[in-house]
Amino acid sequence: MMKKLLASLILCAIVAMPAFAKNSSSSGQSGSASKNMAAGLWIQAGNPGEHFGVDFMMRMGSDITLDVYAHMYLSDDDNSLGAYLGYYWNFYLKGVPKELGRMGFYVGPTGGFGFWDNEYGAGWLEANKRYTWWRDETGFAIRAGVTGGYQWEFPIPLQFYVELSPVLEFHYFAWDDYYYEDRDHGRIGDYDDDDVEWEFPEFYFRVGLRFWF
Repeated sequence: MMKKLLASLILCAIVAMPAFAKNSSSSGQSGSASKNMAAGLWIQAGNPGEHFGVDFMMRMGSDITLDVYAHMYLSDDDNSLGAYLGYYWNFYLKGVPKELGRMGFYVGPTGGFGFWDNEYGAGWLEANKRYTWWRDETGFAIRAGVTGGYQWEFPIPLQFYVELSPVLEFHYFAWDDYYYEDRDHGRIGDYDDDDVEWEFPEFYFRVGLRFWF
């Protein structure tokens, strides 16, 4: 659903762009350049528990932005949330026609925390009635890294961006239970609570839209 929503917003922006481009060229700047705050949506690849979210961005100067982005997903057996902060230096390309707005790159440090509570598994297989397995996992994550991306500020107050974030993550498993059971050997369990692990490097690829106001 989030992908369809982003696609619809992009389509609306393309349709409305010619009308706004005329006003933008007369003022000499993109529709976003004169705005100081933005809110948007994003989709993400690289984390099985985080697929989409929202963000809020503020201009801290002509070339510096502060981005706060968050994720939340709640269901019967898959719950996760996260909150992150990015501080970016923006480098805008010269020579871009005013009718297209502004384009450029940005880079900066990011960090934040996450939480997940997942249950997943498989029941008796209908083919042979032989085994089942289940896992119950709850944990916390602390993330630190950098983000680099490309952005396009349209003549209207809309911004499209793609970014890549290589990060270091610390995971604490408060609860991690796993069991396997079959007809021949009975139930075999594995309990690994209060465990920690480091993930490096982890890569997150994110695509999003922001509305500036």
